[in-house]
Amino acid sequence: MHKIMQTFVLLAATFFLAPLGASAQETAQDFGREYPRSQPRGYIQVNNDWRDVVSVTMWTHQRERIGDAWEIEPGKTVYLLADGVRIKARANYKIKVGDEWGRVNLGDVGQFRGGRWYVRVRDIWRATHARGDRGDRPNPREENVPDWKR
Repeated sequence: MHKIMQTFVLLAATFFLAPLGASAQETAQDFGREYPRSQPRGYIQVNNDWRDVVSVTMWTHQRERIGDAWEIEPGKTVYLLADGVRIKARANYKIKVGDEWGRVNLGDVGQFRGGRWYVRVRDIWRATHARGDRGDRPNPREENVPDWKR
């Protein structure tokens, strides 16, 4: 009778506890989301909606610089080319405008539609300056600061 109970407990554990353990594990899709091939890849179209000529630079996810800096006139929309060939980029590629601005992920500032990344220079500026840098402006929570300086 003891052998039959041990066999019954083993079967019960196999049929009832094993599926619970399998459902608690991460799925294969959640693991390694930053793997570059799982992200959309497409050409990059940059719209300079800024008031000045801008210099755009790009890097891959492995920090390899792509081509040289591209100079884009105000009001122009261009595809980024390296050696005369359009660049295909992924969301985790870095893009930078100018020397003073920081680098951001292409996926944070661009929209992917129809196999192309659409990027506006103004969106890159917003993403690189949204870190709370107030420059020489005072803290708006101070009581002695006039409203026009906040």
